[in-house]
This record gives sequence, C-alpha cells and structure tokens, in this order.
Amino acid sequence: MYRLKNVMFFGFLMCLLCAVNLFAQEGYVRIVSNPDGADVEIAGKSVGKTPVLTVLKPGKYAYKLSLAGYETISGTVEVVENEVVKLNLTLAKQVQKTPVKPVPVKPVAKGGLTIITDWQDVSIYLNGRKVNETPPVTLKDVPAGLNSIILVSGDYADSFRILVQPGKTSVLKKNFEEDKKKFESQSAETTVVETPIEVRRSMLPAKVIVSLKTTVSTDTKKDDTILGESDSIEISFKYRKAGETVWNEKIVQSGTKTEESFEIEKGAYEMELIASHYKVPTGLLNVLLTKKEKIREYKESIKKDIQPDTQYKYIISYDGKNFSYKLEETKLNTPIK
Repeated sequence: MYRLKNVMFFGFLMCLLCAVNLFAQEGYVRIVSNPDGADVEIAGKSVGKTPVLTVLKPGKYAYKLSLAGYETISGTVEVVENEVVKLNLTLAKQVQKTPVKPVPVKPVAKGGLTIITDWQDVSIYLNGRKVNETPPVTLKDVPAGLNSIILVSGDYADSFRILVQPGKTSVLKKNFEEDKKKFESQSAETTVVETPIEVRRSMLPAKVIVSLKTTVSTDTKKDDTILGESDSIEISFKYRKAGETVWNEKIVQSGTKTEESFEIEKGAYEMELIASHYKVPTGLLNVLLTKKEKIREYKESIKKDIQPDTQYKYIISYDGKNFSYKLEETKLNTPIK
C-alpha cells in the first residue's frame, strides 16, 4: 500500500511537469475580485467568473470585469512566459441615483459688454474664465450685475469690476500705452497687486503623489515552490471635487507600483484612503487552491483645499502592525515665461 501511494504521488508530479512543459511558450493570468463572481473578459472573450486562472500566450491583453450592482473595471495586463500574473481587484458599488424632480429655473437676466483697447492681442478673462476673443469685441449674454474683468497684454495687466444692466450694453475702454509710459517714468520700484505671471500661475494644476513605504517583506518574485504565500500591501486613493458624484481612483501596490503621481486643478476636494494588508498565495498549486486573505485594513476620509502650482505628497507607512499616513506639502514655483 505504501509503495502504491509513492507511485501515485510520483505520477502526480510527472503530470504537473508535463503540464509545465506543455505550456512552455505560454503564461498564466490569475484574477481575483472583491466580491467574487465577477464576469471576466480578456481580449473581448469571456474566460469565466472570479476567481479565475487562464492560460495565454505572452503579450499585452485588455481585460474587463463586470458584476451587477458594481462599477465595471477595465485595464491591461502583460502576460509573461511561464509566469503567473496576479490581479487583485476591488469592485466599487454603483451609486443609486435618486430621481430628482426638476426645479423650475428662473431665467438669468443678461446684458452685453463692449471692450475696446489700444493694443492688439489682448487676452480677456471674464469672471475667471478666458474668452476666446480679443478686443475690440462685444460680449453677449453677460450676467447682469457686477462682473470681474481682467485684461492681459504682454507684461501688463489690469482688473475691473463692471456693472452690466439687464438688456443693456456696458463699455470698457483700456489704454495700455498710457500704463506703459507711467511704468517707464517711475524711478522707484512699485508693488504690483496682480501681475500676468500670478494670473497664469493661478491656473496651473497641482501635483498629487501617493507613496507607499513599508518595512514588511513584500517580495513578489516568481515562486517555484508548489505551496507558499507572501505579503501584499494595496492602497486605494479616491478623490473627487466638492459637489461632484463620481470618484477618481489611483492604486499603488507593494512589489509592483509603490508610487503614483497625477495632476488636479485647484479647488476643494474630498478624498478617501484605504490601505489593506493581504496574505497572497504563491506557487502554482497554491494559486489554484487558495484565495488571498485580508489581514488588516486602514481608512481615512480627508477634505483638502488644493492650491495651484503646489505638490501634495501623501505617504502611507506600514510596519507590519499599524498603518499611518502623513502629508508633505511643497510649493512648486514652476518657471513661467
């Protein structure tokens, strides 16, 4: 009986080795989702429901995960010969939108504004937004009431508060040559309240960096053993501008991509930070038989006023027991010509 068991075990190993040799020119993709049961498509073809393992030839493939009641996830994955590429994805629940009864909107009273300048190529900013026209010009459908106007030409700029009456056209005249002569005639330096450079700097985006620092071993190199497991740290950083309903998400993960940087425009933002520690199965057989296990999770809700031309670096640290984060804020002072 003992010899029979040895023979069976030897046969199992031979089958496994034959299988490896059979797919010597192929790789594996292992996709796990939270929650399970998501439909998976790779290169437009269904490969089953999560958790799923599929065999593909080396190369890049587009994938898509869908599950009723959750947002669809799509992306690309690169298959490497004789290796198991693992994707651990979290599906976000769809936001149930409550039907809103339309509120009657009162028509906004509007008027016109004629802008005349002595110089050409003058940029116009109406209530903070650039107008795609240059003086002389008559702007129509300008909101009635006080409007903010900034005129910029080369190194010169001026700001105005213009009252527009309903159904009437107001006139704004600006003499830049007169300003230039006054400036050149001044012998002492003067303090400029607002310069074109400051106006352009206020329109620059901010840079956000999400960085993962950990002292836990998260080696994700190929594991040749049949059974094994490793640690994995995943960070989900969601953000949206105040008043918006759709979240934007950036993900960093130990062993693959531990830092993500992106740009956002200035304004008030809501942010959510979710950090998770997982035990991930490794080795060909363990990947097939075992699901990853969440060990610890950390959440933070953050509200932040994002300023232009500023870098915000969110550093998430993990020492094996506790998660923590800190924010490093730095003025970029980007050169503006």
